[in-house]
Amino acid sequence: AVVSTQSGHYGRGAVEFATQMFVKNPKGSLYRFSGDGKYLAVIERMECNDYVAVLSTRTWKLTSHFKLPTIDAAGFEWSPSNLELCIWDHMFDHRLYIYSLDGSCLFTHEVKKPISMGLQCVAWSPCGQYIALGTHTHYLYLINRTNRKVAGEMLIPESVSGRAVQFYREVHSAMSGNTVMERLQSPPEHKFQVVTDDHIDMKFAEIVIKKKTSTKTNDTAKEKRVKKYGITAIKWSHDSSHLAVLDASNPNTITVWSIADKSITAVLQFVHNPRTFAWHPHLLRLIVASGDSSVSMWEYDGCWIIELPAECSVNVNHTNWSSDGNALLLSAKDNFCIGFLE
Repeated sequence: AVVSTQSGHYGRGAVEFATQMFVKNPKGSLYRFSGDGKYLAVIERMECNDYVAVLSTRTWKLTSHFKLPTIDAAGFEWSPSNLELCIWDHMFDHRLYIYSLDGSCLFTHEVKKPISMGLQCVAWSPCGQYIALGTHTHYLYLINRTNRKVAGEMLIPESVSGRAVQFYREVHSAMSGNTVMERLQSPPEHKFQVVTDDHIDMKFAEIVIKKKTSTKTNDTAKEKRVKKYGITAIKWSHDSSHLAVLDASNPNTITVWSIADKSITAVLQFVHNPRTFAWHPHLLRLIVASGDSSVSMWEYDGCWIIELPAECSVNVNHTNWSSDGNALLLSAKDNFCIGFLE
């Protein structure tokens, strides 16, 4: 259900809702507002087919409704212009579809390289020129929206040279000193160590997540092994010059790629797996949170750990920059704080 409070009455009493709109057969969480907030797109599943419903948020009336050629649509993204939708199919399909809001298919792209599994995540660059495709087989593709051709094909490597890229490894150094007082006066350091080895191993490993499930006949929790492979998250920098990429096969490592060179600029390796990461809205600055009371910040000049104040007991699972980039929201499940960088 979509509820609008645009002309509702706000007071001490109950809120009076102006409009209510029900979308039939929505497909899980496959719904997104456009960047300007003027439209809501919802993928529906009816009679074994996928459909897209586009609604105007001003009137909450259906703007368009069209059928997709997908077998089992897995996700979609709005274009930066808010005039197109980028839709991809299930994990064994390699096709990408670009649709206008009136339901016209502008073009279809299929990954030609033979891969056993399809697309896993897609991200449209802020400039609108490139679409980044992350696959289950560690390949990262760049599609040029203008000429509809592949602009780059990159593979997350199994090893890198610390002399060729910036390699930062998070470390917790032990407390020094022979006495308790000496150790208290020199607490353990939490920092990034620059690694300059010629060969740094980044071999892929199978990641197994334990999930608890229950059946109607037996309520006893059982462990279900879910294997995760390949690129699971892609984030563009504000100027579309860099990509931050997370691969589930190396869940504690984020690679930063230069779009101009189609090469790795930096590798950030953490003690705990990153929960979230976000680019500054105006600067080439990446913030990463790993579920503890600190955040990491990468820039071209280096990589740092920012410890939260002792009175701020937030184990950061989510980050979000303010539109001007002066403030950073750091939130956990039950609490949050707002940080200001000087």
